Amino acid sequence: MRIFFVIIIFIFSFQSWVKSDDIGDFEIEGISVGDKLFDHITLKQFNDWEEYKYYYKDKKFVVTPCSISSKQYDQIGCTYKNTIDGNYKIYGVNGTIIFPKDINKCFKKKDEVTKVFKDMLSNIEIIDRGTYNHNADPTGNSKQTVVDFEFKNSAYIRLVCHDWSEKLTKEKGWIDEFKVYLTSKELNYFINNVAYE
Repeated sequence: MRIFFVIIIFIFSFQSWVKSDDIGDFEIEGISVGDKLFDHITLKQFNDWEEYKYYYKDKKFVVTPCSISSKQYDQIGCTYKNTIDGNYKIYGVNGTIIFPKDINKCFKKKDEVTKVFKDMLSNIEIIDRGTYNHNADPTGNSKQTVVDFEFKNSAYIRLVCHDWSEKLTKEKGWIDEFKVYLTSKELNYFINNVAYE
């Protein structure tokens, strides 16, 4: 059974997912880790959205938009493995709610969702990582405030507020945001050990 993340109105299924130990049991807008990318977007969308993609080191993993209509989020993204056969499996899913020039509302949303998850995900390790510099900003002026719900196999659900610097907002159009990440064990390892070396 899959678990829906409905962030704004907090509608949750109270069934067996509270004991789930598989990141693939969770979903954002019907998209789960382990799904095939082309089950959720068309080849035309895949090609049309090229300018919005983010390529990690060596282009091993790629983040792309993967939903154009959502009542819960402003954006949905999928991270897939860039394979020669084009059979793009999803290794991460994220949902974003933007908070233009209002990081305090973002913190409030993160705290609300964290409380709900703490009450429901009782068998998962909760790690409050606090606030620290975002490595996408070498000036150190952009911060992220993070809570992770980590599975035994190192897959995780991350709740984060990104507080981008005014410079990045002006130069790149990055807006303060709340994000929910569903991240596989393999993508977690790659991000923490390879992607930014």
